[in-house]
Amino acid sequence: MSSKKIKKITIFIKIINNLSLQKSIIKRLNPNDYLSDIRKELIEHNVINDMLIYLKEENDEEFGEIEREDEMNFLLKDTITIKEGQNILYLKRNYWKILSNQFKLDYGRTMSIDGIKIAEKQAFIINNCELKEINKYKKGRIEFESKEDWMKKTNLFVDVENGNNNITNFAKFGLSVVNLHDKSFINEIQSAYQYTEIGKVSLKFSKQNLENLKLTDEFKNDVIDAINSKNPRERFKKITKEYGQFIPTEIILGGKVYFNDTDIIGEKSSKFYSFNYIRLLGGKHPDDENFDEKNWIESLKNYQNWECIEFKNPLNIFHLLFDDLRKQAFKSIGKRILYTSTENCDYYLNESGRHKNFELKNIPQNILEIIHDEESDCDIFATVVDTNANSKKVFFNCQILRKPNTKPSIIIHGIQKSFQKRRYNLKIKMMIIGYDKDFNFILPDTISVELIKNVYDPQNLLEFYSIPLKQKLNSMVTNGIPFFGIPVLSNLDSSNKSIIIGHNFCNTLSSNDFNIDVYSYCLKKKRYDKLPHFVFCTIIISDYPTSNFYASLPFNFKFLRNPFIDLNTSNISPKCVSLYLSKNNNYNPIFLSQKINQIKIKYLNCKCKRTCFVCKNKKVKISRNESDIECIVFD
Repeated sequence: MSSKKIKKITIFIKIINNLSLQKSIIKRLNPNDYLSDIRKELIEHNVINDMLIYLKEENDEEFGEIEREDEMNFLLKDTITIKEGQNILYLKRNYWKILSNQFKLDYGRTMSIDGIKIAEKQAFIINNCELKEINKYKKGRIEFESKEDWMKKTNLFVDVENGNNNITNFAKFGLSVVNLHDKSFINEIQSAYQYTEIGKVSLKFSKQNLENLKLTDEFKNDVIDAINSKNPRERFKKITKEYGQFIPTEIILGGKVYFNDTDIIGEKSSKFYSFNYIRLLGGKHPDDENFDEKNWIESLKNYQNWECIEFKNPLNIFHLLFDDLRKQAFKSIGKRILYTSTENCDYYLNESGRHKNFELKNIPQNILEIIHDEESDCDIFATVVDTNANSKKVFFNCQILRKPNTKPSIIIHGIQKSFQKRRYNLKIKMMIIGYDKDFNFILPDTISVELIKNVYDPQNLLEFYSIPLKQKLNSMVTNGIPFFGIPVLSNLDSSNKSIIIGHNFCNTLSSNDFNIDVYSYCLKKKRYDKLPHFVFCTIIISDYPTSNFYASLPFNFKFLRNPFIDLNTSNISPKCVSLYLSKNNNYNPIFLSQKINQIKIKYLNCKCKRTCFVCKNKKVKISRNESDIECIVFD
């Protein structure tokens, strides 16, 4: 169409800014142009910017928003409002988007000693969020209860509820690169500050409102590549470094100023502003002058002077993945030890064969929820030690009881050579192992685990059974990779409540294959008995911090004593121990007795009169001349 034939009309362009109207801008425009073309023309002439959206008036002061992708379907003449002979085009400032772009709110963040770090790469695009004006004035005092508390508050997580494990874990990661023994750092934690805060607006979006979040193609492809890689754990660590650890779902913008606390530094002044501020977030103020609150507050009327002054409710960036991709991600990383605890246990042994059912009472609620979460696929490992180093002729055995839809418990049996009523003070160490749905695999104290489950449910029950194992145990011993095992029962009744299940790991020397030998002994009958139905869990600790202790130790021998290992420690915490036989010599079933400072081999007398499989076939005991047995110890 020729420009001579285009009939332009006068348009009054009105921009709505937080429900108030700015002065009109008058332009002559073609009413038959699409809004997409009108936008290009107005931007070219600096009339509007890209942060404005078109509105169509429905009723008085009620407007409908026209989405950007629909602008090519609307003509200007169908959008304008005619009032008192004026052609009015309404636009609305997409305020949240301006702020989102200015502060990179859709970028991940990581806590650090120098404050929040914004990621290099963008993981998500925020299409919309809730913006709320707050205009809140606040004065207060900040002090620190711990290193983690210091990290949280200096990274602008101020009002943190107790038990918010996400924020605590983000803080731990930030602390992992800090010299915690540095004197200046210790002094900083012992300091306190006064502050004045002006909160102007809050921006909030929620995980439930995922339609307002869109994964960037680059982030999505990097996650998929990591899942399919040979080493997903390391690839996800790289992703975290590039895209950040978390995204806050609520951000307060405005200004905040910090002052040294007069009570801490010993200044006796009745005037708060008699000394200079030490840190300014948002607003403008000359560096070489005492703080002028009035001028500082005035400078915050301009949103371009705002800064982030508080973060709330952060979510790990991987939590915001769509469910299927999120599940694939944490499963590809593998399982880890999610929780470790050492508990006291009073055990009254007043009847031969009687067990102690140790319930998980002191476990935090969030860990109990993880245990019952099917996606986490959790298992429990436990070990026990008698705190009385002088106890004799007794050792203890642990099994896990996990009935369907109930809280797991630890079954403890005390095994005496000849029964005597006794009370024992035990220490129980338990580990909760499962998939890390919170993606805390980058924490410095992370212990990665491979967990193998073997179901024992044969047609003909046996007293002794060998479970094939594909893993090369000899190379694991050589490379310092600990491995342990524990039986898990699905029920406990009169048929199995007096039965203990022992095990050892063994090299069969047949095609270099490996087995787990399992065997059961009835404390009531004083003989080897049929193995009950159970699941044997093998735990291989594939990666652990240098702070953990690992050793593969040989046994010592003395005349008239069972083989033993002196631990040379006064630490009463139970160790994870397992027995590895580099040869299969038809050894008599071996049980391990763990004391505070010693591990000892125990054999049990069988009253079957040489009729059971064990007594007929497993007769050899460990001797001084053999070097094919060692004890794996991990703490």
